[in-house]
Amino acid sequence: MPHISVPPASPEPPLPVDTSHDPGTVPSALDAEPTTRVRAPWITGFVFAGLGWQVASQVPTTFTVPQQIKDIDPGGHVADFAWVNSIGTLSILFLGPLFGMLSDRTVSRFGRRRPWIAFGGLAAAAALLFSGTQNSVWGVGLGYLLQAASVAALAAGMVTIVPDRVPVGQRGVVLGWGGVPQAAALIVGGVLVSLSKGYVGQYAALASLMVFVVLFAWRVGDRPLPRSRREPFSFQAYLADYRVQVRQYPDFGWALATRFLMVLGYGLGTLYTPYFLDDVLGFENTPNDKSNDSHLLIVVAVNSVSTVALVVLAGWLSDRWGRRKPLVCAGSAVMAVAAVMLAVHQSWGTMLAAGAVLGLGYGVYLSVDGALVTQTLPSGADRGRDMGFANLMTIIPFALVPPIAALLIKFAGGYAALFWASAAASVAGAVCIYKIRGVR
Repeated sequence: MPHISVPPASPEPPLPVDTSHDPGTVPSALDAEPTTRVRAPWITGFVFAGLGWQVASQVPTTFTVPQQIKDIDPGGHVADFAWVNSIGTLSILFLGPLFGMLSDRTVSRFGRRRPWIAFGGLAAAAALLFSGTQNSVWGVGLGYLLQAASVAALAAGMVTIVPDRVPVGQRGVVLGWGGVPQAAALIVGGVLVSLSKGYVGQYAALASLMVFVVLFAWRVGDRPLPRSRREPFSFQAYLADYRVQVRQYPDFGWALATRFLMVLGYGLGTLYTPYFLDDVLGFENTPNDKSNDSHLLIVVAVNSVSTVALVVLAGWLSDRWGRRKPLVCAGSAVMAVAAVMLAVHQSWGTMLAAGAVLGLGYGVYLSVDGALVTQTLPSGADRGRDMGFANLMTIIPFALVPPIAALLIKFAGGYAALFWASAAASVAGAVCIYKIRGVR
């Protein structure tokens, strides 16, 4: 790692010693729950860094990569995009927990998470710029693989810095603000792409947001891991630990199941919106009229605005109330209502209304679920690894949506069946949430 001169992190008071570790481990203040509240500048930096992270994660596969592949191979773009997207998803399945485990063992004077945030952001910017110069499908695939790997490294620091630094009683509002860029990423990224010329310009515009990631890493406080406490790493140990110990930590297992089902329900209800607009509502793109694109952007905007409207408020309320499960359950119920609306009646007006209702439910779920998951982590010493597993529960469902949707649409009743399945997944997630015993 090259020598970098960084300003010293803000001094922090010592934390109480954690005594919740497994037998045989040495408790450390480094692993204890934080007690000092983070201030507004820290939250602001986290939000803007989250914008760069979410744009790099969401926008390429929505706007640039599909169109870039279609321009290169008009006849085979559907199959090409399928394998390119699959490679990126599979790499995250392997790299997410791996990078999280490595961040738990990172020894540097900058801390455990800061190096992963900073170098992940820089690597993501480089990968985006590389992708913009590619003129072959294989080149685009390699660029997307590098993007996915870089974002996984960045996420290893970003998803763990909250349980590392933010007290339990403040996590709802912090993750509520953190949900704003997640909801707004496609709108911001779409505007940047539309205002830029050529793929080089589009990818460069997306890469420019990585400056927020680097600035956050530059200033965020992060306690260094003493070299004496670093556990040895081996791929054999990594493979042995690539599992969730559900019997030993049932609350964490149920939290992951809830997240998986909720994201699956959201994906079933939203991923095939472009095809629904075309196949059912008749909004199709022509050389002179991009009707599908324009209506899709309207739906995305309505959904994003309604999500942002409640995401911060719901997180704040869960902190003040001291209860997470009822709010997650309420969010899932509202999401199920949105899916039922489209299952029963399919029209443009219903699509807009359901998009707004879905956004409200997802906004409640987004911030409160994140806080709840951090309260079920098995061990403070392995937060990075465990948050890596938790992050996979937002990725795997989207990989499963296409085959599930294809079967439902073709053999089980069309798009109505797809929306009924979305509602069922959301309700199942609400049921799982009440299996968690250690969080109210």
